[in-house]
Amino acid sequence: MMSLTMTFLLMAWVSGTVNGIAGGTMGDAEGNSADSGVYLEVFPSAEWKVPEDTLHHLTLSLGFNENDTYCDGGQDLTEAQLVVTVVPDEDWKLDFVNRSIHFTVEEVCDHVNKSLTFSGYYWGLTKLSFYLTTNYHLLHLYNNTLLRDDVLITVDRKTYVLDFVFIIFGATFVLVNNINMGAQLELQIIKAVLRRPLGPVCGFISQFAFMPLFSFIMGKIFFEDPLQRLGLFTLGCSPGGTSSNFWTLMFDGDINLSITMTAISTIAAMGMMPLWMFTLGKKLLEDNANLQIPYSNLALSLVSLTVPVGIGMFIRFKRPVWADRGRRIIKPFTLIVILFFLTLGIYNSYKVFTMMTWQMVVAGLLVAICGYSFGAIFAKLWCLPRDKVIAISIETALQNPGVSFILLKLSLPSPTSDLAALPAMATMMMTSPPMMLCYLLYFLFHRYCGCCPDPVPQHQQEQKPSTDTQQEVAKFLPDTQQEVTKSLPAAEDGYAAMPAKENEKRNYVIVLEGLTKRKVMESENRP
Repeated sequence: MMSLTMTFLLMAWVSGTVNGIAGGTMGDAEGNSADSGVYLEVFPSAEWKVPEDTLHHLTLSLGFNENDTYCDGGQDLTEAQLVVTVVPDEDWKLDFVNRSIHFTVEEVCDHVNKSLTFSGYYWGLTKLSFYLTTNYHLLHLYNNTLLRDDVLITVDRKTYVLDFVFIIFGATFVLVNNINMGAQLELQIIKAVLRRPLGPVCGFISQFAFMPLFSFIMGKIFFEDPLQRLGLFTLGCSPGGTSSNFWTLMFDGDINLSITMTAISTIAAMGMMPLWMFTLGKKLLEDNANLQIPYSNLALSLVSLTVPVGIGMFIRFKRPVWADRGRRIIKPFTLIVILFFLTLGIYNSYKVFTMMTWQMVVAGLLVAICGYSFGAIFAKLWCLPRDKVIAISIETALQNPGVSFILLKLSLPSPTSDLAALPAMATMMMTSPPMMLCYLLYFLFHRYCGCCPDPVPQHQQEQKPSTDTQQEVAKFLPDTQQEVTKSLPAAEDGYAAMPAKENEKRNYVIVLEGLTKRKVMESENRP
């Protein structure tokens, strides 16, 4: 179930992990201002993790160095004040109630504690620098003296009741829809796909050859940070996800091929992801980085796909009436599921948009568009029909993002793993909204213009006769044309309607055989 919810909870999951815990070696409690004659202490510590949208108090304490004599009473310092001002590396991440604190010399000598109040709105890491300013020049204390710059604040995401609602309803929706999709599958068609795996082979090449190489190239072009390049590359190496099955269904693609490709690519990823990670992926990391492939997550993704689909196929076998009822609602229900994740998922992760750069957005959009295009063109070169072209195109562009994020989380420490995930998150966000726009246009053209006709199902294509059945019968039995015409179904578009059931076929064969025998007997009895 964890893997089942990974794909559609991606936005909620990433928004909770983008922050991370600040690591590394901090400066000591005395600060780095020994030469300024005054030092600054910060409490609770030089590294602090705080929840978002909550007021927090950072306690400061000033002190004079031992070689200073400001506290011996030899000078009149009653009007002297020292002002400490905080300057964050990025102003937009933290919201300060007060940025400056005023200390008198007496308060500094007595080590009086005072607080800075702030709240964290955006997730992530912020470095704070503290400067000393004075309104009364005390010997060698100068304005704008840096006291310390080693204080790191990490703003974490709070867990809300809406998150649990999202998880429960999202898991239920995906489970029900996967079961319903399984109930619409044709086992014979899946067996035919596996016997002649032209579609899966085409999808495999598109997904595990083109996408990793193209995402690697896009990372080199748009990003200077190796971590961001790695984040985009890991998504390009990931297998197909459940969302590709949903969109294939909405665009009238071959759902049998789509689900088969998703299962095959998940199995293949257990070998292909290590191959790419330990070749091109190593070029994006330092030598001491330890890449870990999330095999357990891949296995759970496979189980979460195949088990509900298997349940649906079993329902089709035992209760075909239920499967027929599910066919009537599968498209509107799938659309509801997609809209649910787009709306509530984006609402849960809207702050992530503020952390993305234009490079991330452009790179993600190009990777998505080129994935769709290459999959469609490559499938067309293999002379595949339209429904299979749609399935391969969508399966190529839509990967399982949960796998890439788990890989980064296992391989890199926080917050580097979370920062590396941003380009992959941008790519995911650049796939669903454009698909929704394309589907809206597809629906309008299909409904009002007739530009996108429904594909003819494969079993109907195989049953369609190549010649007029009545004419063929009349050719061999000219005297019985009228009787045969009465026995056969009415013609449509020049073709005799073919019976759909095998028992009906046998009935018509028996009629033809009986008429033939009667004509033969009549000819033998003639004088």
